[in-house]
Amino acid sequence: VKLNWKIQRDMEERGHSLESIMASIEARKPDFDAYIEPQKEFSDYVIEVLPTDLDKEDKKTLKVRAIQKKGIADFNPTYLFDEGSEVTWTPSADKLSSPAPGMKLKYTQEQYFGNDVAV
Repeated sequence: VKLNWKIQRDMEERGHSLESIMASIEARKPDFDAYIEPQKEFSDYVIEVLPTDLDKEDKKTLKVRAIQKKGIADFNPTYLFDEGSEVTWTPSADKLSSPAPGMKLKYTQEQYFGNDVAV
């Protein structure tokens, strides 16, 4: 998802070629894999940006997950609804400016790298 966004931005706004963008990304990938990706396991809060689940043909709409580790001292988590609740809500497409299926809000309790989290 971020790759597609970066390619689009760098080509349209910065005038870079696809080849130069891909070379830049590939050059940084080993550092990402070694230093960034492993930090997710130890993070108290992770924001994931993923392709949407609502429409498999839609390449522009994103799914965003805010993952909050539970039981962290001096960390006041944010709750979409009440602490510990689980809710899924899909508003009526008639009330949205985007085409159906529009959007979906979900708040749930999960395990992430073996930790209890609110998503």
